[in-house]
Amino acid sequence: MPARRWLAGLLGLAYLFDLVLHLVRHDGAVVFAPVPLLGFVLLALARPVLGVVGGSAWLVAVSVLIRLSSQAVYSDFGVQNLMLSESVAVGALVAVAVWLTPRYTAVNLVVVVAVAGVMASGVRQFYPTYGVEESARGLALSLLSGAVVVLGGCVVGVAIRAHDDRGASGSLASLIRRQWPLAGALVVLILVDQTSSGGLRGLFYAPLAGLLMVATATCAVLGPTAPARYAVSAAVLTVSSTLAFPPFGLLLGWYSRFPVPTSIAAAHMALVAYLVRYADRTQAGLGVAAVVGADVLTVVTGAETGTVNWEFLLVSAFLLVVAMATGQYFRSRDRERNQTVRVAITGAQQAERMALARELHDVVAHHVTGIVVAAQAARLVGETNPQAAVDALERIEEAGTDALSAMRMLVGSMRGAPVAGAEGQATVDLANDVRMLTSKFPGPKIELSVDLPPSLPPEAGRTVLRIVQEALTNVGKHARAAETVKIDIGVAGDELRLRVADDAPAAEVRPAGGSGGYGLVGMRERIDLLGGRFTAGPGVGSGWVVDAGFPLRERRDQ
Repeated sequence: MPARRWLAGLLGLAYLFDLVLHLVRHDGAVVFAPVPLLGFVLLALARPVLGVVGGSAWLVAVSVLIRLSSQAVYSDFGVQNLMLSESVAVGALVAVAVWLTPRYTAVNLVVVVAVAGVMASGVRQFYPTYGVEESARGLALSLLSGAVVVLGGCVVGVAIRAHDDRGASGSLASLIRRQWPLAGALVVLILVDQTSSGGLRGLFYAPLAGLLMVATATCAVLGPTAPARYAVSAAVLTVSSTLAFPPFGLLLGWYSRFPVPTSIAAAHMALVAYLVRYADRTQAGLGVAAVVGADVLTVVTGAETGTVNWEFLLVSAFLLVVAMATGQYFRSRDRERNQTVRVAITGAQQAERMALARELHDVVAHHVTGIVVAAQAARLVGETNPQAAVDALERIEEAGTDALSAMRMLVGSMRGAPVAGAEGQATVDLANDVRMLTSKFPGPKIELSVDLPPSLPPEAGRTVLRIVQEALTNVGKHARAAETVKIDIGVAGDELRLRVADDAPAAEVRPAGGSGGYGLVGMRERIDLLGGRFTAGPGVGSGWVVDAGFPLRERRDQ
């Protein structure tokens, strides 16, 4: 399952970050706490309610254990007082809930995850050594960062759900429907960035910073239409602002631990994902390089002399990998969707071609065979019996007219024209259709026996008519010496049976113009579609027998 592999890789990268950070800065015992939570996230892909509720309960329970054991959680990224892998897991649980459950259930599950995150962060926040002001500030940061994570999870869930429902489309209306979650999330992040900037320079340049954020967010929202163009535009905006107002931190009065504003970082992640998803390799590589280069220039310009923010570099690499993996995941989904659509279209086209081939063979071959037989008879008796030749010419004219009508009907049906009541088509009265068909047969005498049920499905009537037509066509081609053709149509139990037999000698007759060899194939295909049986072969002693039957009830589960 691609979603499981993608999510497992994302969680693995986040947990690797936490593992390295806690082993370096702490004894590392608490770093094993997120492992069951990550398992619940993967479980949520198969059992969304169980996985989300279980993961939320574990998050609260393990937070109580951490608090009782006086352990400390180190993470400056994600939800306050939660590890990065836990923050990612919380966002993933929200995304899965929105993606895989009905709306009402999704809302309830998102509330459960949000409450569990607030409780977990709150339990870890209040230590006896903390003052009231410090605890309140920490709780406020927990609520703010948690809201951002939950919002991000909702955006991802809605995006995946919209992709499954509608797929990709280039129209503006479709773009708005698919991109409004991202646009809303970026607006919220812009407001958070604006209220978080500090210092006199930050206040002075707040309008310029807001314009930069809005312009970058606009590039991200329009990214699917031309990912390379908008990625380069966003990179140019960042570089221009960095060079015009060095260092970048003074432009926003930004927190030095994460020098790139959250809204711009999120917009850049979206653009990287769109590049990997929609652009070719060359354009994707150049676009990603432009975005990453602009961010690196921002960090270098805003860094203090002689300091390297390793934590920021590590989390930036993590976010870059996440964005690229997300783009690749959706690219794979698009490829699978397109392949499925192509297979479905090809299958439908093949089925339509086979149906038209059967119809063409059954209708046209029947009439043309009648013309050939009548012409041969006229040639044989023309000198000795001129009136018989005239009668044969009349039959030829009538058969030719019927053939033209059948051809017009077939071409009209291919163009979508109505065919009800057309010559040679099955109506609600199958017995009358068969009698009309046999009355125009220019060959041997026909003994007809028809005993039909009160009601017959349309497809069954059409199949019976076509099989009788093809069987008589074969008699005209291969059994010219036959004197009688017996046609029996009746009901045996819950099965409709059809038998056409002639009494021609066993001598082989090569038909004029040859035989395509698809008559028996077409009859067998028609019967197979109804879940029936079909046999055709020499009769006892002489002649040829076509025997078919299919259930009148729905008995096609074999």
